[in-house]
Amino acid sequence: MARRARDVLLDILRDEGITHVFGNPGSTEMPLMDALVEAPDIVYVLGLQEATAVAMADGWALASGRAGFVNLHAMGGLGNAMGVLVASKASETPLVVTAGQQDTRHLMTEPWLSGDLVALATPVCKWAKEVRRGDDVGQALRRAFAIARTPPQGPVFLSLPMDVLDEPVSGRTPPASAAPRPGPSPEAALLAERLAGLDPDRVLIVLGDDLPASVSPGLVAFAAAGGFPVWGTQLTSRAAFPSDHPCWAGVLKPDFAVMREHFEAAEAIVLVGGRAFVAYPYRAAEPVPEGVAVLHVADNPEAFGREHAADMALLGDIGATLFAAAKRLEALVDRGAVEARLARRRARMRAAHEAAREDILADRGTPLTPDAAVLAALDALPADTLISNDSAATFGKVQDLLSTRPGRYFFSRGGVLGCNMPAAVGASLAGAGLVASFAGDGGAMYSPQALWSAARYRAKVVFFVFNNRRYGVLQNVARSLGYANAVAGRFVGMDIAGPAIDFPSLAASMGVPSARADDRDAIAAAVAEAVRREGPSLIEIAIR
Repeated sequence: MARRARDVLLDILRDEGITHVFGNPGSTEMPLMDALVEAPDIVYVLGLQEATAVAMADGWALASGRAGFVNLHAMGGLGNAMGVLVASKASETPLVVTAGQQDTRHLMTEPWLSGDLVALATPVCKWAKEVRRGDDVGQALRRAFAIARTPPQGPVFLSLPMDVLDEPVSGRTPPASAAPRPGPSPEAALLAERLAGLDPDRVLIVLGDDLPASVSPGLVAFAAAGGFPVWGTQLTSRAAFPSDHPCWAGVLKPDFAVMREHFEAAEAIVLVGGRAFVAYPYRAAEPVPEGVAVLHVADNPEAFGREHAADMALLGDIGATLFAAAKRLEALVDRGAVEARLARRRARMRAAHEAAREDILADRGTPLTPDAAVLAALDALPADTLISNDSAATFGKVQDLLSTRPGRYFFSRGGVLGCNMPAAVGASLAGAGLVASFAGDGGAMYSPQALWSAARYRAKVVFFVFNNRRYGVLQNVARSLGYANAVAGRFVGMDIAGPAIDFPSLAASMGVPSARADDRDAIAAAVAEAVRREGPSLIEIAIR
């Protein structure tokens, strides 16, 4: 039998390192499903709703470092997935998203399940096309993977009509284009020379929320070369700097007034990556004071000037640029002074961590405070656990105690609930080892189908649900801004009670063992049992 377009698709998936296809199939996806019958080396991961499928692919991509692949069902399936695609675009996750389209031979009559998929996908994707010939499938897929991986990374979309995938194709499978090999910015030495002339105690490094783990070695070398404090953002999609390094200063709350307080004494801010100045909610303040120089290192020109004008803009591979700057900086500074500064920072970090723990543990009442609940979970988990997080329970004092190591911490930066639990499943299937999913009770109800997929594919995930039976973030915002809801003490549409959600029963219905744990000892016991288990577990923790 002649080769068909769907055979080319499988060739390219294998060549691009795709081991898992995430999706929810329908009739328009039958050609792909038929092709996968003869492809036992590619695992089809079924999500019971399209948002769950996309979020699993997102987690797989972040954990594996490769572009993920997801297949959706026609116009309705793409519509179901839109919220998570918003989050994937915000997180700059490389994804190739496809959807089955109706047979092109009767698209003119607007048949059932058809629609303008490209128009729907365009606002949330870097690039979107519909393939109309079998011979174009290979070229379109190669282009899709290349665009998804090119900084700024993000999702791309292809509409695949069912008859097109069944068309015979001529010629060989098109090869991938040679990947670009970006080097360091030619101004890396100039950056080091400028910083060497400043007071090192008045230089700050601020990380964008889009930095992959691959930049971490260069970033650590650069920070250590000058002994500079490194600030991250609370709403970061990835961790790029180890939180146990003495240069780590912590995270900036999404409040411009608070950021400005941290920056008031600075001479220069080295901004690394894309977005760092994120505010929620709006506050009439500028985060960077007048007179503070912003020296910006990024790997794509779109980053410059997006949030703040750059006094110096360095375009190049971020890790290589920082390595080059670190090497030059080491030759210009007093190494003894740098080591003394790092020793002081290490001592302050140790004292701050001890004080934070004592403060959190001083309140032993139940239900636990959010800080106490999260700390109990962190203390019980193995040190190498990957944390997938979208819970506001982590935003308090315990934030400074979170282990955020490169490649082992991800946050649903787009602010779209329902991403975290399925993303944790995808990360586990990418071979990430033990994964802990931190979600609130509200967020857990957006994609509870993730529990079923975790059970079916025996994903090693511990789902923590921090349950206060309300949308706590909304209520806190209402209080801080003096909204009528808070003044009246009557929060409209912000309570999740009457009836309360029974998360252990929900988990059991989808094949996931569960436990309720309301104090530190019970949490430690539940985690120990979950870690011994081969597949997933759910632990519900009541919080105030």
